[in-house]
Amino acid sequence: MPPSNSIPDRYDAIVIGTGAGGGMAGYKLASMGKRILFVERGRLFDDTRAFQDEQAMQIEKRASDDRQFDFGGLRERPFIGGIAGGSTSLYGACLMRPGPSDFTPGRYYGRYLDRSLWDWPISPGEMAPFYTEAENIFRVAGESGQVTPHLMQRTTDYPAEPLPLHPTNIALKETFEKAGLRPFTLPLGIDPSICDRCPTCPGYICPTGARASSLNRCIVPAVDKHNAVLLTETEITAVKSRRRRIVGLELKNPAGNYRVAADLFILSGGAIGSPAFLMQHGMTGGNDIIGRNYMFHLGVIFTALCAHRTGAGREFIKQLGITDMYLSDGAAPHKLGYIQQLPIPGVLTMQEQLPIPLPGRFLDLALTRNITFAGAIEDLPQPSNRVALRSGGITITHRYHPYDVHRAQLMKKGFLPAMRRIPSSLAFAMIAKNEKLHVAHQVGTCRFGNDPATSALDKNCRLHHLDNFFVLDGSFMPTSLGVAPALTIMANALRVVGNII
Repeated sequence: MPPSNSIPDRYDAIVIGTGAGGGMAGYKLASMGKRILFVERGRLFDDTRAFQDEQAMQIEKRASDDRQFDFGGLRERPFIGGIAGGSTSLYGACLMRPGPSDFTPGRYYGRYLDRSLWDWPISPGEMAPFYTEAENIFRVAGESGQVTPHLMQRTTDYPAEPLPLHPTNIALKETFEKAGLRPFTLPLGIDPSICDRCPTCPGYICPTGARASSLNRCIVPAVDKHNAVLLTETEITAVKSRRRRIVGLELKNPAGNYRVAADLFILSGGAIGSPAFLMQHGMTGGNDIIGRNYMFHLGVIFTALCAHRTGAGREFIKQLGITDMYLSDGAAPHKLGYIQQLPIPGVLTMQEQLPIPLPGRFLDLALTRNITFAGAIEDLPQPSNRVALRSGGITITHRYHPYDVHRAQLMKKGFLPAMRRIPSSLAFAMIAKNEKLHVAHQVGTCRFGNDPATSALDKNCRLHHLDNFFVLDGSFMPTSLGVAPALTIMANALRVVGNII
């Protein structure tokens, strides 16, 4: 779908960015007969040779955002999707509903949060039907009726059945159950009928289209079936406004320059890209909240090295999740988060991240005998953690709150004993509190709320000072949830579109 030299100059809605929120919102509007233009600064990634190439995807970051950001003086390109489909073209497609507790964070973090953040301006009940709709559009494969402790439950069957558990995971499930845990099969946006069972999956382009993305589930259908227009490799050079409304954009890409107008504008640039866009184009309305409270989950990595091959590095084994510690017991009343199984991208990635060089043959042996899980600790909002513009570039300041690190230590202490029950293995854990490149699940920089003094967006994710400009990506979240935010971003986009219509 390359850009055309001649496109319409008038639309019902223009969607800036093609990630989880923008793709879903644009698809929903297009399916309702609205004229939609998608504007994406990244390219349509079609280099099939690089789809599963570790050097290309993990080391050279060919599909990541091409901009370098300043992280406290260190200029780097983090692992953020920079192609059509945004980060959904690279994510692991673990599409989990959060818990009811995520909508009332003041009950768990009250002493660390401003009173305005104690409750989200929407309820779990308001979101429930949109979680179901998003799961259906992304054709999530999940085990219906299974128990996912502390999380919201789907009350009907998932659109697809999950892949059968790998033999390693059958044994793991039994081991964890004996430890008193309730492991479950992860709900994944992966079509099992065409899945190649690639051992890596996250961080790579899916070679068959089995892994659901904003591109293949939303944007391509919107273009092919509902006459939407997609422009890739396109920069917005100017934003035209009239009083409290945005009226048009000036665009530039390799095919030419464009002037386009619309009644409605949706920004979906992510927790870094969206506030940066608003600042670059003078669209903050003087709201100092925009860009602040940048959050991404604090990771706790659990690894067991086994005497036997586990299937890692050769087969798809990312299947199990654990939420028993999502809300801890009365002895330690903390809200932690979820734990999910993860693959290791490959030997080159291991070589790059290890503090000392080790032979490739040794690392390959370790790769094929590992079992890895990652826990996600909810990163509390802090105004000092922010996205800002300095000298024309994007600067990111982020440091985890001591309470985040404390809860990570609790998770490490709580789950490591279960990992150590894996037969014939050596288990260890680490807290990734200094990570700058793997900014997993970034959210928070344009949070929504009812009060313009404490939020950037209203309840329906519209900028308080503009009548027709909405922000639909992870930046809307006032707190960062205890699960990956992708499904919530999609469901929220569907909720907002319903309210707009």
